[in-house]
Parts: sequence; C-alpha cells; structure tokens
Amino acid sequence: MNNANYQEKSEEKMITQKKIANRLCLLLLACFLAVYAACSGPAQDRAEPGEERSQPALEENQVKLSAEAIKTFGVEVAELRPVKIKQELPVPGEIQFNPQTYVRLTARIAGRVEELLVYEGYPVKKGQTVLRLFSLPFIEAVSELKLAQERYEKLVRLDSEEKEAARALVNSARKKLTLMGLSAEEIEAGDTAQSEDLLFPVTSPLSGQVIKCDILKGEIVEAGAVLMEIASLDKLWVEARIQEKDLSLIFPGQSAVVSVAAFPGHTYQGQITYISPVLEASTRTVRARIEVNNRKGELRPGMFAEVTVLIPDIESLAVPEEAVQTISGQQVVFVAENQGIFTVRKIETGNQVKGWRPVLSGLAEGERYVSRGAFILKSELLKGTFGEE
Repeated sequence: MNNANYQEKSEEKMITQKKIANRLCLLLLACFLAVYAACSGPAQDRAEPGEERSQPALEENQVKLSAEAIKTFGVEVAELRPVKIKQELPVPGEIQFNPQTYVRLTARIAGRVEELLVYEGYPVKKGQTVLRLFSLPFIEAVSELKLAQERYEKLVRLDSEEKEAARALVNSARKKLTLMGLSAEEIEAGDTAQSEDLLFPVTSPLSGQVIKCDILKGEIVEAGAVLMEIASLDKLWVEARIQEKDLSLIFPGQSAVVSVAAFPGHTYQGQITYISPVLEASTRTVRARIEVNNRKGELRPGMFAEVTVLIPDIESLAVPEEAVQTISGQQVVFVAENQGIFTVRKIETGNQVKGWRPVLSGLAEGERYVSRGAFILKSELLKGTFGEE
C-alpha cells in the first residue's frame, strides 16, 4: 500500500515538472519572435553600419537632395556677388492740364455775341479772332479816339499851342482801347473802320484747342464773363503721389517715364519739375509734378497714369527675387553645404528692383546660395515638417 502511494506521487510530480518546462519553452519562443519582429524589416529600411557613418544627420532647418534630384528640379547654386542694379520707383499719377498753356477767355467789356467763329474742339492760333461782340462802350471808345485824332491833326496844321494837350487826349483814348484788350494793329484798324462795321474782336492769347465753349451767337455777355476755354495739349503735367518713405529718392530734374492703360507699350518721357513741400495727412503722400511732351495728342487730362521715376544706379550685394522665400513670416535663402545639403538662412533684403533684392544682412559676399529652384527646397522642407506632425 505504501509502495503504491509513493509511485503515484512520483508520477504526479513528474507530470507537474513537464508542464512547467513546456510553459517556459513557450514563453522563451514568444520573446524570441517579438524581438525578431522588431529588429527585422524590409531590406531598404536597414542601413549597413558603414552607410550610417557616411551619412550626416540632418538638422531641422536642412534639406538634402540627391545629385539626380538637383539636376531634375533645375536647382542652381551661385555665389553672392555685387550686382549693378538699375533702380526705379513706380508711383501712381494723373494727367492734368498745364496751367501755363491753359486760359479761360473772358469778356473785357459787355456786349452781344455778333459773330462766333470757333466752337469746342476747334484748333486756334495765337492772335486769331474767335468771336466778335457788338459793344456800345467799344464804339464810344473808338469814336472818342477818332475825334481826338481829328482835333489833334487840325491843331498841328494850325500850329496851335493846344496841340500838346490834344496829343495827350489821343494817347488817353488809345490807352483806353488797349485796356480793352486791343493791339496797336487792331486800334489802327478800328480807327479807319466805318461806324456800322465796328465790332469788338476777341482773340486767342495762345495756340491750342478750344476745350470748352458754352456761349451761343446772339447771347448777351457781361464784362468778366467766361466766353470759352482754350488750352495747348503739347505739354501736360502729371501729378504723381510719392510715399513718405520714398522722399529721399526723388529730386527736381529727375527723369521719369509715364504710361497709360489706353496705349499699352507706349511710354512718354518727362522730368520732375516740382516737389510739394507739404505732406498730405490723409494719404501720407507728397505731390510731385512731372512735365511730359504730348505732341501726338495721345495723352488726355484726367487719365490715370503709371509713373516710373528713374533713380541713379546702385551697386549692391543682391540675390534674384526667386531665391528669397518666406517661411513662418521670415525671408530666407537656402545656403549650399556639402553632399547636397542645403541650410535655411534668415536674411534681410531691400525692395525688389528689376528682379533683384539687395541683401542687407544674413548673407556674406562669396557665400554659396540657391539662386534657382529655392521653392523646391522650401516644399521639401515643409513636407518633412508636415510629415513629422
């Protein structure tokens, strides 16, 4: 009985030991499989030890491209060198009449428009009669001159002592007609004209074109009334608006080029003749006057214009416009390192001029930067950033 019990206990002990051994084997196998799965992967994801030592680690502000990618994307590298930049300052403007060749023709005496010889749009010459007035004050002045002239001639023939006083009356009558706007030739013509043909001539003071004419034949006009407006359009003024920050770049005598939307591709040469000493508070701009030739008559007062003020050339360290990128609100360029690595560099630049940006700080002369294809590098950099996020 004792032997049977002992044998039974021995068999139970052996079974328990076998179970424990099997469990240990399963546990070791599971650990091995987990470690193997973590360490193994596709061949392209495992780098050889020698390769890891040859590839430098990239920083957050760096991008790496292979030689094939650089060629495919057309990435070009240049050294920062001084560039001769032709400066220009574009400003808005408006075409205006030249007041020096613009006149509002007014009636110097009252009368009735007896003859209207020109209308709006008519060309006129300086001294040309544009209308004639029937005017009683004019007829009286002419009659006064005739009587004074006849009396003076009579006293001269008589060799009278009163001839000097008569001469003074003649001069006074002539001066009265002169104040009415008549020339010496017109006064002589009026002196010899018949009374029934006496009409007061109104002449143009300059050569140009009738811009406005609101009177009609037979209309009664008072002294000082506007008869018509005459202007020469050969030379016009352009009023340009210069921002406060650009005042140091302009000066009288500076050349400027004017263009208008009505004639694309056409430019008109001009020159700054005046810069206002007053800054307009509402727009924070200063008015600059530019005089331009308009012999072809293409420009018209009231047109909006684009004015380009030509500023003396400067020589400065500069990079192409496309080399400058904006990342997180900052201007940057990509500096070329070794082995196809490009590093982001923050820089400060001046205003864009003819496709160039003057470098103020952040990049030294002789440093190699990406002059073309910087946008590709920016895309690669941002793609990596988005991937991490």
